Amino acid sequence: MPVLPDWVSYHFPPKIHLEVDCGSKCGNFIKNIGTRVIIITTQKELQNKNELLNIKKSIERNTDGVVIYDDIEVNASLKDLDSAAHFSRQAQVNCVVAYGSYESINAAKIISILATNDLFAEELVLGGKPIRKPPVPLVIIPTMPLMGIECAPFCFIVDDNDGMRKYFADQALFPELIISDAKIGSHMSASDTAKTGTSILAAAVDSILSKYSNDVTNSSALRAIELVHKNIIPSIRDPKNLGAKNALYSASLLTGISQSVSSLGICFALSLAAASMTKLDVFQAMSIFLPHVMEYNLTSSANKYVMIARALDEDTNDISIIEAAIRAVEGIRKIYLELKIPQKLSEYEVKKIELPNIASLAVSFPFLESLQRELPKNEIETILVAAY
Repeated sequence: MPVLPDWVSYHFPPKIHLEVDCGSKCGNFIKNIGTRVIIITTQKELQNKNELLNIKKSIERNTDGVVIYDDIEVNASLKDLDSAAHFSRQAQVNCVVAYGSYESINAAKIISILATNDLFAEELVLGGKPIRKPPVPLVIIPTMPLMGIECAPFCFIVDDNDGMRKYFADQALFPELIISDAKIGSHMSASDTAKTGTSILAAAVDSILSKYSNDVTNSSALRAIELVHKNIIPSIRDPKNLGAKNALYSASLLTGISQSVSSLGICFALSLAAASMTKLDVFQAMSIFLPHVMEYNLTSSANKYVMIARALDEDTNDISIIEAAIRAVEGIRKIYLELKIPQKLSEYEVKKIELPNIASLAVSFPFLESLQRELPKNEIETILVAAY
C-alpha cells in the first residue's frame, strides 16, 4: 500500500466551466463577475468569429455593456499593454475577458492587473514593482487547448527593449473563471490538434517531474496524459468529434491545475527560448522537446516514468523499474509516429549555431528552480543537440 505524504500544499482558486457549445450562455456566468466587460483578443487570434459574436451577444444581454479590444496585432508589447490598460480604466471596466490563444491570454492577464494599479507594464513585468490593488476579475475563454496556460498564474510578455519573452508570475494572475468550449476550437486543423495535444503531454510530464509535485498534482497530470492518449487520434481523424476535442480541453485544464501548484520545467524553458529565437511557436517546440527531455531524465525519474507509462496503457507488469520507465518514452514515441510529428529541430529550419543562445535563455528562467536537480547550461545544450 503506497505511503501518503505527511502534507500536501495545494491552492487553485479559479472556477472552471467546461461544456460543449456554451458560448451563447457565457453571459450567465460573467454577469456574476462584472457588468462592464472588455474582451481582449489579438488580431491574429481572432478565430471563430461566429462564436465570438455569440459570446458578445450573451454578455450584452446580461450586463451593462461589452466592447471588443483588438488593437493588438500579433503579440502584445509593453506599450500595447499600457494602451489597453488605459482604455480599460477610461471605460471603467470591471471584468476582463480573454478570448483567443497564447498571445491574447498572456496580454489579458497583465491588462487585468494594470487596469487597477498605478503601474506601467515595464514597471510590473521588468521592474518588479509590487501589486497594490487586486486586479480586475479575469475570465479566460480559450479558442484551443493551451497546455494549461489558461489556468496558471504566470505569463510571458515581449520586452520592447530586446524582443525577448520575459516570464512574470504572481498569484494575482489567476483568472476568476475559465470557460472551455470545444465548439470554439472547431477552427483547429489536424496540425493544430497534433501540436497542442502533444504540448499538453509535455506540460503534464514537466509538472510530474517538478520537485513541488504531489499526489494531487500527479493525479491531475496523469489523467491529462490518459485523455490525450485516448482522444488525440479520434480528434484528428474526425474534426467534428466534439467529444474527443472536449477531452483535449479537459486535459489542458487538468494540466493547468497541476502546473499551477507544482511547476513547469525544462521542456517549457527550452520551448520558450526556442520560440523567442526561431520561427517555432511554443506548442511546436514543446512537441519536439518532449521525447528528448524524457530520455535525458529517464534514470533520475524512473519511478515517475512508471506512472506515465501506465497512463499511456503500456504494460509494466513483471519488468524492472527502468524497463517500465523506458516504456513511457516508447509510449510517447508511438503517438508521435502515428501522428507523423517531426521530432527534430532541424526539420523546422532551426540552425545549429542557434543552440547555445537557446540554452543561455532557457537557463535564465526562474521556474527551473523547480527541477529535481540543478541543470547547468552545458547539460541543457546536451538536450538541444540530441533534439537537433
